[in-house]
Amino acid sequence: MMAGEGWRCLWNAKAILGESTIWDDRDGCIYWVDIEAPSIHWYHLASGEKGTWKTPVWISAIAPRASGGFVASCADGFAHVDPKRQIYNPFIQPIPDPKIARLNDGVTDRKGRYWSGSCDSSQWDESTTAEDKESTLGNLDVRNTGELYRLDANGTVSTQERNIVTANGPAFSPDGKTAYVNDSMPLVSWAYDLADDGTLSNRRDFLTFKPEDGYPDGMAVDVEGCIWMAFYESWMLRRFAPDGALLEERRLPVRRGLRPAFGGTDYSRLFLITGSQGFTPDVFARQPLAGGLFEILDPPAAGVPNTPFAG
Repeated sequence: MMAGEGWRCLWNAKAILGESTIWDDRDGCIYWVDIEAPSIHWYHLASGEKGTWKTPVWISAIAPRASGGFVASCADGFAHVDPKRQIYNPFIQPIPDPKIARLNDGVTDRKGRYWSGSCDSSQWDESTTAEDKESTLGNLDVRNTGELYRLDANGTVSTQERNIVTANGPAFSPDGKTAYVNDSMPLVSWAYDLADDGTLSNRRDFLTFKPEDGYPDGMAVDVEGCIWMAFYESWMLRRFAPDGALLEERRLPVRRGLRPAFGGTDYSRLFLITGSQGFTPDVFARQPLAGGLFEILDPPAAGVPNTPFAG
């Protein structure tokens, strides 16, 4: 285990495209996926024991499911998975044309509905060179073919937003009445009003960024309603107030933060998975912990407990 100012590396996993950090109260493990491997990993917080399941297809996000296992976003659409039992059961594909878009990040809201966005699939197709992936996403020719979906407990899928380039998040306020969604490539974060029935309205720009800020990626919300946001290509994890004010920056030893998540028995600990897609040996020499699972030390507020998917 390596540590620095404000962080420690729990697992130097060298994830290629780590995503979907999630705490599971049922077994005391932090889970995360590596889209490019493809695989699901878990780290037992008390013992430090690690596990990995090489998945049959890529999986981009998981969330605990009330009836057991997880709900997942993957190559085949939405699926029920159980990493430790190696169960994979796809059940519906929400994307109209998987040739032009693929599912990306996903989380549950306070009522146990699962939300997952999609992104332009050309960002990660086989023709994309390692040099393109290593340099910056901004150099790629991308399209706004992504959407945002809501999966209800009865298996119904509804499209809640269209014309997205790279959907990340979403995240939800502690009272469940505000949703935050990042569109990473245009460097924008939106806020919405979220009705009790799961309908989004009143979209507005929550935050906008400059290329030097990095690309807004995954998010987590604490009990004060503040949003912790990871940034791809910036070395930073940032905390924003509900009004958008920047409250805190945490400098990381790697430049590709992907998804923070609160966990531990009282949700007082903050974790972050990172990535290393396209990195050469020279880049790894400068960032030896790239793709690692990190704990961010001493966050000023605890996180909001996860609500399992109700389906």
